[in-house]
Amino acid sequence: MTNRRVCLTRRGFLGTGVAALTPRAESQQRDASMRLAHTKTESVAFLYGPQHLFDYRYSPTRPKTYIHPLFLPNGVPVTLDGTEDHIHHRGLMLAWTDVNGYDFWGELDAGEKGRIVHQRFDRLDVGPPAELVAINHWIGGGKVLLVERRVIRVPAPTAANVLLAWESELTAPDAAVLLNGQRAPYDGLGIRFVYSMAGGSVLNANGTTDVRKAHGEAARWCAFYGICGPNCRGGAVLFDHPSNPRHPTPYAVYSDKRMGYISAAPTFIEQKLAIPAGGSVRFRYAVASFLGEPDRAEVNTLYQEWTRSGGRWG
Repeated sequence: MTNRRVCLTRRGFLGTGVAALTPRAESQQRDASMRLAHTKTESVAFLYGPQHLFDYRYSPTRPKTYIHPLFLPNGVPVTLDGTEDHIHHRGLMLAWTDVNGYDFWGELDAGEKGRIVHQRFDRLDVGPPAELVAINHWIGGGKVLLVERRVIRVPAPTAANVLLAWESELTAPDAAVLLNGQRAPYDGLGIRFVYSMAGGSVLNANGTTDVRKAHGEAARWCAFYGICGPNCRGGAVLFDHPSNPRHPTPYAVYSDKRMGYISAAPTFIEQKLAIPAGGSVRFRYAVASFLGEPDRAEVNTLYQEWTRSGGRWG
C-alpha cells in the first residue's frame, strides 16, 4: 500500500502528488451545499451534497449523546460505537467517570451510573457553517447535576478534511459539581477508532510520536492515524482551544493490538475540576478527520486557522 502524505489544510492539497479533481468533480463540489437529515428522537446526519460527514446521535435508549459514525473525506468511517470490548465507547463522546460520584462513562460495570439525556434542540441550521445547538441534562440519582449547552459547528469539507467544532458549556444549576479524574485518566472528549486502527500511530503538537510519551503529555493538539480499511490510511486530530481550562490539555492515548483511542483529558491522573453552584465551565474543541499521515506544520496551520476564527470554523 502506498503511504501518501496528505496536506492537512482547508485550502486543499498542496504538492502532495494527489490527482486533481476532474472538471465534473469540481462542478459537483461547487454545487454542493450543507444539509441536515433529522430522524426524530434518533439522530441528525450532517451531509455536504452527496457526502456523509457524520451523525449526531441523541436517542433516549442510549446513556449518552455523541457523534457516530465520523467519516474520512473519502467516505470511510473512522469511529466505532458500542464495541464488544468496550460497550461504553461511543464514537466521539464527552463523558466523565466521576461526577459527584456518578459514572457518566461506563455502562455495564459496577457503580452508580449517570445518563446524559437530550432535552431539546435550540438550533438546527445549515449555515454556513452548519450548526446544531442541543441542551442535555447530566442526570445522576434522579437529579440534574449539570445542564449542558452543546454546540456543533461544521464548515464545508475539503478533499483533505472533514471538520467540526465542539463546544460544551456545563452549568451546575443547584449544587456544586466536581469533575473528578481519580477513577480514570481518559475523562473528557474522546474518539474510539475502528478496529483496523488498533496499534496505530500518534503525533502531537510537540512532535511526540511515541505512544507512551504522548499519553498524559500536554499539547495543543493530538492526532491518531493508521489503517482505516482496504487501501485506506488516515485518522483524526483533536484540537484543544486556548480558552479551555488547563490548556494545553493532557491527552490520553491508547494504541495496542485491541484498540486505538485518544481523548482530550483535562482531569488526567487524579486532577479535579470544580463547578460552583450556579457556575459553569466551557470546553471548546475541534476535530478534523484526514487521509494519509498528518504533517505537523500543516496541522499547526489548521489549528491556528481554527483559533483565529474564535473556535467556530467560520
